[in-house]
Amino acid sequence: MPGRGLMKGNGWKRKAVALALILALVPACQIRPAQIYIPLAYAVTGLCVALLMSPTPTTAVVGFVVGGLLGAAVYNNSLKRQILERQKTGPRN
Repeated sequence: MPGRGLMKGNGWKRKAVALALILALVPACQIRPAQIYIPLAYAVTGLCVALLMSPTPTTAVVGFVVGGLLGAAVYNNSLKRQILERQKTGPRN
C-alpha cells in the first residue's frame, strides 16, 4: 500500500510532537472544578441507579455515560442562565 512507509519508525518523534502540542495548548484551557464535578456526580449517580436496576457491566457503562451526558447538560444550562443574567443587567461601570 502506498503511504505505509510514513507510519513506520520514529514513533518517539510523533509522541514528542503530540506532547509538545498538548503542553502548548493546555494554558488556553480554562477549566473550572464545576465543569468536572457536576457531570462526574451525575455519572456516578447514573452508574449506581443502573447497577441497582440490572447489575451487569454493560448497564454500568450505559448508566455512567447517560449520567455524564445529563450532568453536562445541567452544567451547560446553568452556564447559559448565568450568561443571560449578565446580559440583562448590562455592563458594569
